[in-house]
Amino acid sequence: MKNTLLIKNGVIVNSGGEFNANILVQGGKIVGLLKNTDDITTDEVINADGKCIIPGIIDSHTHMMDPGHTEREDFTTGTRAAASGGTTTIITHHRSVPPVYSVKELKDKIEYLKDKAVIDFALKGGGIPENIDNFKKMWEEGVTGFKMFTCNLHGVKAMYAGDLQEAFKEIKSLGAIALIHCEDDSIITVNEKRLKDEGRTDYLSQIEWRSALAEKVAVETVINVARDTGARVVIAHVSQPVLLEKIKKAQNEGYPIYAETCPHYLNLTIEDLEKKGPWVKFTPPMKTKADQDRMWDLFNNGYVDLISSDHCPFPPEQKKPGEENIWDAPNGIPGVETSLRLMLNAVNEGKTTLNKIVEYQCENQAKIYGLYPKKGVIAVGADADLVILDMEKEEVLSNDKIVSKCGWTPYDGLKIKGIPETVISKGNIVASRGRVLGEPGMGEFIPRQ
Repeated sequence: MKNTLLIKNGVIVNSGGEFNANILVQGGKIVGLLKNTDDITTDEVINADGKCIIPGIIDSHTHMMDPGHTEREDFTTGTRAAASGGTTTIITHHRSVPPVYSVKELKDKIEYLKDKAVIDFALKGGGIPENIDNFKKMWEEGVTGFKMFTCNLHGVKAMYAGDLQEAFKEIKSLGAIALIHCEDDSIITVNEKRLKDEGRTDYLSQIEWRSALAEKVAVETVINVARDTGARVVIAHVSQPVLLEKIKKAQNEGYPIYAETCPHYLNLTIEDLEKKGPWVKFTPPMKTKADQDRMWDLFNNGYVDLISSDHCPFPPEQKKPGEENIWDAPNGIPGVETSLRLMLNAVNEGKTTLNKIVEYQCENQAKIYGLYPKKGVIAVGADADLVILDMEKEEVLSNDKIVSKCGWTPYDGLKIKGIPETVISKGNIVASRGRVLGEPGMGEFIPRQ
């Protein structure tokens, strides 16, 4: 057989369990899951040697900032970083220059990025009050959904309740989906003025600025509008267990409302903000250790639908001024290359299972965003996007190993156990033990299926 790869002696992990099989790949697709391969000759053989194999991670919440802000990340460095961490498909957002608010900007971005990606990528469109009429053409062109904010942030205009109502009506009519950043704009605006009037520049002022109440009010508003319109909605980066419970309640009532959270809410607490300040400044901010413990309980009981990185890198020179005055550092941290590693470490610590990782980082990502069954699953006919894991390997996360252009990680110095040993995209090895082998142009734009 030509253009073939055989991965032998692996343990395939899916959301429901695991099984032993040999994976036969031809032309970048999985063409067989076999017990016996004695009669098969292939161009290349990888012996997984009893290690677990999961689908390539899909990271549906990344900010690669290309074109426009390539001092932060360009598409090649960003997809290299993703590959090094076990991610084989990213979905990146509209906040490039110009932002993707129309089909023209979408097509221009696809053309611009086509030779820059190491792994496959999909795109989201942006939603603001003025461009709701543009959703239909972008949806027809293959975007996976529309990103919106309930607050003025990152130069994006807020979608207030009335705006959300109109946008959600259109999303419902298209069968589309929205990813919503939820913080109430009026609350955080009042909080900011008060804190600055008081002269607060300390790290913990951020907890009061982007308050738990601001997130709660916005999430409740989005749930109410989504219920009324019937629109499919993902609540982005949920940081509070009580909000996971509210989202699950709506879901159980039959509404297509989903919860996304991120590894930083499961690994960082307010104590980390107090120590590290700008290097762990993101929004909504992390919460207490008790909140985190409850998040893990809910995570393992089906209250989370998606785990994404919210990769939002900034160069050190933009973060460092926040050491003196926290307001002088931007919101956002890198995460695309540490996301899976942190979750594998959690498995080794007994906090969760590989099955949950596959469910939230692979299968649900593909199903919710219209990439299934091409992506997110190890099955005949799917793309051969695979990660062979070494669950026994220990390493220390450190700034000098970071592939992302920003060159740092908020987890610098953290010892973890469990790594993506071999990362395969469409049958090609794109990373091995963190060393990136993939080249620009190997990845391609993947429209919604």
